[in-house]
Amino acid sequence: MRCHRRAIGPLLFLALGSAIPRSAAATEAAILADLKAFFATQDPARRAEIAVHAQSDSAFRRERMSEWLHQLALQKSLPPGSTDLRVPVGFGQVRMVTLRLPRGYTPRRSWPLLYALHPSGGNGPFFVDYVEQLLGPRVEEFVVAAPTEYHQTGLDAPPPFTVDHLAILRAVRQAVHVDSDRIYALGYSLGGYAAWAVACLHADQLAGAVPISSAFSIPPTDDGLWRTMLPNFVHLPVLNVWGAQDTLEVLGVRGPESLGGMAALNQRLVQWTKGMSLPLWRNLEIPGKGHGGATPPAAALFEVLSARREHYPRRVEHNFRHVHQGHSYWLEADSWEGGHWGGDLPTYQKRPGETEGQAFGRVVRELLGHLRGEVVGQTLRVDRRHVGELTVWVGEGMVDWTKPVTVELAGKKAFSGLLKPDLLVCLSQAARSLDFDRLRWAGVRVDAHGKGEPVTDKTPFPPLLPDGSP
Repeated sequence: MRCHRRAIGPLLFLALGSAIPRSAAATEAAILADLKAFFATQDPARRAEIAVHAQSDSAFRRERMSEWLHQLALQKSLPPGSTDLRVPVGFGQVRMVTLRLPRGYTPRRSWPLLYALHPSGGNGPFFVDYVEQLLGPRVEEFVVAAPTEYHQTGLDAPPPFTVDHLAILRAVRQAVHVDSDRIYALGYSLGGYAAWAVACLHADQLAGAVPISSAFSIPPTDDGLWRTMLPNFVHLPVLNVWGAQDTLEVLGVRGPESLGGMAALNQRLVQWTKGMSLPLWRNLEIPGKGHGGATPPAAALFEVLSARREHYPRRVEHNFRHVHQGHSYWLEADSWEGGHWGGDLPTYQKRPGETEGQAFGRVVRELLGHLRGEVVGQTLRVDRRHVGELTVWVGEGMVDWTKPVTVELAGKKAFSGLLKPDLLVCLSQAARSLDFDRLRWAGVRVDAHGKGEPVTDKTPFPPLLPDGSP
């Protein structure tokens, strides 16, 4: 009997070998292979098949998805130094972007991105030199992307309404491996205005903003539009830097009127925002400096440049001019509805007791898109203005996946039911945005009539580049 056991032992091991689970490393490699295959195909049926296969793997863990997506290293290898990107931004227009890759750059890891916006008369290569001097040796910690002759520098940008900043950021993500939780807008003078605009209209894309020698020009008056637009910044670190003797004139948007010098307008902003909930703001006036030379101290600068983006804050508020600007953390406008501020300045009539600025601001506010959201337990409360269809995204930490979720629009129930974390939705949205850090696991599409349905991989979304619609 003892010899019999010796004889069958190896045979029994061989027979059962295929039933022994694969090692964790083997199954993780299989998941990575599935994810790479997903991004290699555009076929919806094949993508659905891949997502099911990956999610059924015993090693699959939602909490590791961002890590795994970054391990794919989908971008091509590029040498350190400067290279140029040609980026279509809509309406047949193109922006040239200078990329500076740090020493040791490799697509096998993600890198923080400094979105660098040049002053009037400058260009991308010129401003890369400025950033190198500003950051010193620590510039090698960042990828720098510096567009030339960008057009979107404020709320009042003239037509055609190109999507400069969103298109450029997506093109940079295609070219280099970006840490989407560490993207910072930094600009000087005109570039500072642009940094303000990016921070205000695309706050959920950034981890911080550093406008230098500029002013909050959206538009640059304290006529009520400041109160309207400043809530966009609540979750974003901002370092606003200017020279105490900066007397460069700031022009308004309603004609040739002057609003005063840069320093005076920034001092008004400081007083105006006292008591507002802007906990991550820092205003820094540099003594003895005019429009040139207002350099932020290294400690203050790198405090902002080490911040990480908020993913899903419990309360959000966002005001915007065009539908492509209508995204705020877990809310996304998908179509416009009603009146719109087009290419011409809105006309207005003063009411008794109003200033010209107050009357202008009142009319503009009525033409701006608006989204507001709040997470209260399992209920997502949403309000909208000039938004037709919208998507309410649900990410990790927002709700308890085992309990029903309710979406309320303007106090009325739009949807109620269980939302299941869906890998196909997650990967489809990651492929759409190339944002591998804030993942969308589920969502509810609410139509213009207030009816909501769960997002699937077949839910349509507007193209990034505009076709002329607001």
